[in-house]
Amino acid sequence: MNPLNVEYRKVETLIPYARNPRTHTEAQIAKIAASIVEYGWTNPILVDGGNGIIAGHGRLAAARKLGLAEVPVIELAHLSTAQKRAYVIADNRLALDAGWDEEMLALELAELSEAGYELALTGFEDAELRDLLASAEVPDAGEQQDDAADDADDVPEAPATPVSRVGDVWAIGAHRLICGDAADADVVATLMAGEQAALCFTSPPYGNQRDYTTGSIADWDSLMRGVFAQLPMADDGQVLVNLGLIHRDNEFVPYWEAWIGWMRTKGWRRFGWYVWDQGPGMPGDWAGRFAPSFEFVFHFNRASRKPNKIVPCKFAGQETHLRADGSSTAMRGKDGEVGGWTHAGQPTQDMRIPDSVIRVMRHKGKIGEGIDHPAVFPVALPQFVIEAFSDTGDLVFEPFGGSGSTMLAAQRTGRVCHSVEIAPEYVDVAIRRFRQNHPEVAVTLLATGQTFDEVEGERIEEVVA
Repeated sequence: MNPLNVEYRKVETLIPYARNPRTHTEAQIAKIAASIVEYGWTNPILVDGGNGIIAGHGRLAAARKLGLAEVPVIELAHLSTAQKRAYVIADNRLALDAGWDEEMLALELAELSEAGYELALTGFEDAELRDLLASAEVPDAGEQQDDAADDADDVPEAPATPVSRVGDVWAIGAHRLICGDAADADVVATLMAGEQAALCFTSPPYGNQRDYTTGSIADWDSLMRGVFAQLPMADDGQVLVNLGLIHRDNEFVPYWEAWIGWMRTKGWRRFGWYVWDQGPGMPGDWAGRFAPSFEFVFHFNRASRKPNKIVPCKFAGQETHLRADGSSTAMRGKDGEVGGWTHAGQPTQDMRIPDSVIRVMRHKGKIGEGIDHPAVFPVALPQFVIEAFSDTGDLVFEPFGGSGSTMLAAQRTGRVCHSVEIAPEYVDVAIRRFRQNHPEVAVTLLATGQTFDEVEGERIEEVVA
């Protein structure tokens, strides 16, 4: 075993490996730079005998960003050419096999947050931190039962070898789920089979969520334009999109601006801008900002439709509002008779339209291993929107199917969901999640009529063979 010696070398003398397959976004380099400032150099750059970098390209880029003249290096002159090339890959790949004990991680983050530590320095995005801290949150004794965990929010593990394949269309009762790219017109046409949707509700990835983007705003904007160019909406279809905040370099990033402007050029009006109130904020000082407790829901349409009245009124069923003098706030006609706002002879209405703040507690369910989408949203969120902007039997389109929350909400509300998911493992997750909540509903491959279990058995045999 060769002894390791750390020495400092000038940045300009180090030579990046021209065929390095690992990429580093500006956002990730900024995180590495912040880590170096906070913790110092904890991991020297590895070089060969000619100052060629074997491992540490991201650290070198961060050093340049910080304007450092020298960096610590360890020379591995004993490696052969083949070993160096292999280790460039292995150094990055081996770390990917590690997992998280999410309960322990959430506990550590919660205690760091309570101590006022800047959690962004751990490398997690704001949305990831919110969801991890939510899982560690201890509910107040007075918390309403309505905010209790929903069994439907439990998400099963993502399979290492998925059953589903690109191009599969699954019939899940009346619902349809296709494995494909929502930016592909043929995929959407196959899924919809000539039908149009009354509502699109979706929560696209943003920031560094999943592998849809490299983390750059340009990539995200391209993704969104590709997907939303294919919307299969009816003339009066409503499109509601949930997005969260991103903070970088101590500022929030309005990454949605260019995409929203593009939507307008395609005839989609910027009709509404709502707030999803996720419940109490997380503990900690959050770099001096108020604790995060909300996300946005953007509403687009080409023609208006009135939202359904789904929120119970405070005085529903009562003949008078409870003024101190016993008088009513309802309408009184010229003849002196009290009329109703909406029901003849009733001074109160039973239900009203929702306001612009959607009050649904953040996701509390268990998330299985392999689920790398940090912002899993509760079924209650799409359920609320679906009930407000569609009617029983209507078709709901979901271009970012994920783990299937929107499809579960459609099942609850008597709507039909047609969903697209690009990753086969997430298609499996959505199907298994649906089955664990609705085992009585048949799931079949549309092309063959085989059940999910039959297809699984057949494809496992193919893999083994």
